[in-house]
Amino acid sequence: MNMIPLCSAETAKLVDRMIMEELSLPGSVLMENAGRAVASFVSQSLRRRGKGKVLIFAGPGNNGGDGFVAARHLLNEGFDVKAISSLPMLESYKGDALINANAFMKLGGGISFSEDLSDSQLEGEIDGADICIDALLGVGFRGAPEGEVARLIRALRRASFIVSVDVPSGVDASSGRIPGLAVKADVTLTMHVHKTGLYVAPGAFCSGRVILVDIGVPTMLGALTFENRCFLWDENASCNALPERPLGLHKGDRGCVAVLGGSDIYRGAPTLSALGALRAGAGIVYVILPEEVYLQYGQFLPEAIYLPVRSDKRTLSVKALETLNALESNIDVLVVGPGMGRGEDTMALVSLLWERWHKKMVCDADALYALSVSSSTLKRKDDVILTPHEGEAARLLACKPSWIRENRLESAERLSQRFGPCVLKGYHSVITNGFEHRVVDSGSPALSTPGSGDVLSGVIGAFWASNLKLMDAASLAVWLHGRAGELLELKKGLDGNLSREIADEIRSLMGDMRYGKKTNRLGRGAEEDRKDKNSRI
Repeated sequence: MNMIPLCSAETAKLVDRMIMEELSLPGSVLMENAGRAVASFVSQSLRRRGKGKVLIFAGPGNNGGDGFVAARHLLNEGFDVKAISSLPMLESYKGDALINANAFMKLGGGISFSEDLSDSQLEGEIDGADICIDALLGVGFRGAPEGEVARLIRALRRASFIVSVDVPSGVDASSGRIPGLAVKADVTLTMHVHKTGLYVAPGAFCSGRVILVDIGVPTMLGALTFENRCFLWDENASCNALPERPLGLHKGDRGCVAVLGGSDIYRGAPTLSALGALRAGAGIVYVILPEEVYLQYGQFLPEAIYLPVRSDKRTLSVKALETLNALESNIDVLVVGPGMGRGEDTMALVSLLWERWHKKMVCDADALYALSVSSSTLKRKDDVILTPHEGEAARLLACKPSWIRENRLESAERLSQRFGPCVLKGYHSVITNGFEHRVVDSGSPALSTPGSGDVLSGVIGAFWASNLKLMDAASLAVWLHGRAGELLELKKGLDGNLSREIADEIRSLMGDMRYGKKTNRLGRGAEEDRKDKNSRI
């Protein structure tokens, strides 16, 4: 699968070193190219805005040097440019950064030192700038910013538009962690290779629009020379992963998904999961639920096959195993958990399924709670995928949700090593099998609606049942789910969206992707091309 490698800070440095050594390009040339590219972007942006005042925040290292190069080129173009340094004096700079700081000053540029500016003076400079360039901290920085750098990051909160150089200052380029303060950029111009921390939350919240910058050699050159375990899953990867739908296809070829869930409190959850599976193209969908729930919801989705299980407590129990065993040869993927509740009988059922069900299984919602209760006795499985949100992940790993939120990549890896492949849901969800990590480039707050996760579990089940590899099935499902949320946000806003609308949007989105893939266009547009109606991709 064609995916974009995401590089750690260490790999990015190794790539830079390789370029300098093998191509005989000194660091000063790379700095010049990087700064020129930043200046070019800022110049174009300013001309579109019809404004021209730039304020550059330069830190102590090469990132600050990139800022001074950008300052010089913008000055040459006639823009009003000022620089503010976090260091106490010009002589504190070294190497190429010092050379470029001196060059900027000799051409008439002004550099102020933040220690000499009061808070009100600093605020006044920021308020008067049309664009602020954040060149304080680069990819090599780890930890929490301190001193004047922290003060400048705090002051930048009032900026109207921020362009960060390589990585927003304060964001860990390798993991996306934010140990202290961080700049929240509108645009991040990252140099030569994509950095992991720009795409993994919480760093992704600070990156804004990420643009890969050419530093004089083909972008991403050398990135695959070094071991890479993390990749970005985007629209191109999703289009390539769509299951084939040849002429002559029948429903049995599309795969069979069974959804096991439901209780007297959460009656609709398994139906939403079934709807997700059907909208994603599953051929046969069973919904196995308690008898009393069946009596109320058994005809809600007539395209699915509803099967009741007798129960004294209006929740599922180990009796459901009889129904599952009878259908085992038909079922390709079993989705366990939507709305099933947390009773003792239900948790016993999940534990038995973990031990005895030897086919593909998606564990979501209350099934994850059951796994957390009996985690000490469970062995890792490769034929399952867990789909926790941050709270559920914290329960599974016996830690605080705040730790999961701040360490999403590591959290997903730990979950996978302990239980099996997993999707850590959230903005830019992380998918891992313990060896390869994928960060999904989609998501929207519009997805934060009841039943959204139930729909996703069904979509994952549908793609996995269609014989896609597990990682590809999960990645495609999560990207479509996230992109559907983005489209709903554009069409209907952030509030009031229903989870069934997410499922419907996924169906439409897949249609547009297939049409665009076939005709080399981005989407179907307002009218359907009837000449193509009998063809499939």
